Amino acid sequence: MSKKRAFARGPSAYRRGKPQFPSSGKAFLIVTEGEKTEPNYFKVLRDRLQINAAEVEIVHPAGTDPITLTKKAIELREARRKLAKKGFAIAYDEVWVAFDLEKPHDERRRLAEQAMGMKQAAEIRFAISDPCFEFWLLLHGEYTTSPFVDCDSVVKRLEKHWPAYSKGQPPSQPFLGKLPVAMTNAQRCREHHRSNEGDGNPSTKVDVLVKNLNAATRGHLQFQLT
Repeated sequence: MSKKRAFARGPSAYRRGKPQFPSSGKAFLIVTEGEKTEPNYFKVLRDRLQINAAEVEIVHPAGTDPITLTKKAIELREARRKLAKKGFAIAYDEVWVAFDLEKPHDERRRLAEQAMGMKQAAEIRFAISDPCFEFWLLLHGEYTTSPFVDCDSVVKRLEKHWPAYSKGQPPSQPFLGKLPVAMTNAQRCREHHRSNEGDGNPSTKVDVLVKNLNAATRGHLQFQLT
């Protein structure tokens, strides 16, 4: 069949079959620095919240610096908008970029500031963790504001709560069930740094993204957050 004839079938030819879960009514794009840890976490969370995979798209691009990640998010957002205008998709309601500020991170901070300052990134939101995403995981098990030298030191502490942790290991449902605790701990950490003029190590804004995902599902499936 020629490309011309295939296109002539119209938008209905590209519609998806019956989704696994009812529509949440919102579409998210999450661009992650990590190849395994972040995607695994968000996929398990997405399934736990019973949100369609098509409505929470998780992408790990080739580049992992803040500017490259942000440019990829902009590229995907614009491509999706074009498809939406043609009736092939719906535009993303929220676009997120998740990356780390692992020490030594003066250069990393500079790149992060440049990425967030890009004109086209005005509507993009950032889930930044200092020093790394594993700190968000650690907050499921404990609250701490003690600074970490690097991600390895966070992982060592995390293993007390998740002994079998590895980059390719998705979180278990019991571990994910501690999400409300992590949400509270993340907010407390940010308040600590604001009150004490801290440098943000350790801290994370992954909880803000998670809160929005939680709000996108049906009420009886939502985590009960304080």
